[in-house]
Amino acid sequence: MRRGKRIIVLAPILTAALVGNANLAIPYWVELEHKYVSASKFEIDIPPKGWRLKAPVEDELIFTRDGLSLQSLKIGCRAIEKEFPFTKKKLAKEMRVEQVAEVIIDDFSLNPMISDLHVTENGTADVGGRIGFKIIYSYQTKDKLKKEGIYYGALVDQWYYYIYFEAPARHYFPRDQSTFEKIKETFKITL
Repeated sequence: MRRGKRIIVLAPILTAALVGNANLAIPYWVELEHKYVSASKFEIDIPPKGWRLKAPVEDELIFTRDGLSLQSLKIGCRAIEKEFPFTKKKLAKEMRVEQVAEVIIDDFSLNPMISDLHVTENGTADVGGRIGFKIIYSYQTKDKLKKEGIYYGALVDQWYYYIYFEAPARHYFPRDQSTFEKIKETFKITL
């Protein structure tokens, strides 16, 4: 009798795992060919073999090679009126590149999961064929792991585009930085 009850209890869990229930935090990974084309907003070549793509949500792609805590490469597009998770600051069409970068830095600095944020570079850059910004930064996680990141962003009409890479400062960041830069060079804003 006990055995039957265990099967009944496990059945919903196994069913949820098979269909990718987000409540159980089971990532769903997909394969892409050579290029991703968003609904007429951007396109990008995908990372080389060995990198995996978490199932796209809206217009955001998240790639990893060894797991999201070891490296994450995020590419996306969002409406400028969409709120950021931590800052109360908002984006606006008339903002200068430096002002947009400051909103992103403010959002990073207010994230309760990180501490000791250091921005080592903040300047203009080409982002998908548009004028945008590049931020190089580092921080420490709650588990005392030092991570480094490179973040590119651009404001175009009512859309905010971004592509960034984060990984632990030791081993993973230096190993995968060149892959990120190659992928970044294929990023094109098609709006």
